[in-house]
Amino acid sequence: MTRLHTLDGAEVSGVPPELALYPYGAFTTFVAVDGSVRRWPRHVERLAQGALRLWGHRVDEDSLREVARAHLARLGGPSTVRITLYPEHLPLAAPAQARGCRVLVSSGPTEFPYRPQPEIAVTSVAHERDLPDLKSTSLLMPIHLRRQAQLAGFDDALLRHGDRVLEGSTWTVMVWADGEVATPDGAVLRSITADDVGEIARSLGWTFSRRPVDLPELVRADLVLAVNANSPARAIGRLDDDRLSIAPDLLDAIAATFSALPRDRV
Repeated sequence: MTRLHTLDGAEVSGVPPELALYPYGAFTTFVAVDGSVRRWPRHVERLAQGALRLWGHRVDEDSLREVARAHLARLGGPSTVRITLYPEHLPLAAPAQARGCRVLVSSGPTEFPYRPQPEIAVTSVAHERDLPDLKSTSLLMPIHLRRQAQLAGFDDALLRHGDRVLEGSTWTVMVWADGEVATPDGAVLRSITADDVGEIARSLGWTFSRRPVDLPELVRADLVLAVNANSPARAIGRLDDDRLSIAPDLLDAIAATFSALPRDRV
């Protein structure tokens, strides 16, 4: 199965020029399996909040569902799906006049059920994303920092403020230590996948909290995850010059339990 792109329900070959010129929008990403999605209402809520805050548009949830459902019906197997909302009209000189909404849905094949992903090495970088509580299309700095990390011999960048852990370039940090799973709070994106992993942690006998996390905690932890929609069980094996602990049995349990979570029909 190749990648598929639909714009307002019609298949397109890519992002139209009028959207690519000013990539001002909100998006969400999830894994779709046989027309089902984990926590579909949360994804709709994320898109609705982004469109309202960025250009004052109120999303028609029924229309959004129909566009998404039509796209999912064309998929041939488990897929990673990204829904992006853009203003239909966005004058660069007068963004206060932005109006309307275009719905771009993009998808490609993925592996499901989930399995633990290869460990990654990350370097810590002082940076806070623009509007960190929104999942926006403003990815210039996250991609640039990831590139710089890879040129330096790492896989990705971990964002921090001083010693305070924020988030990864496009993923959430989850620290497993002493019976507690902690994920950073504050100026970070609230991760839908991390909430699910937190639910799994409780089912496995751990507590789950959102609280300040500092870099030394990662070095002392039993396991540190770099979590996103495609990878609920991906360990960080190196942070800067420090090797981090990895618990293979725990990774297996997280992947298996996540795969079995109930899903919503779109």
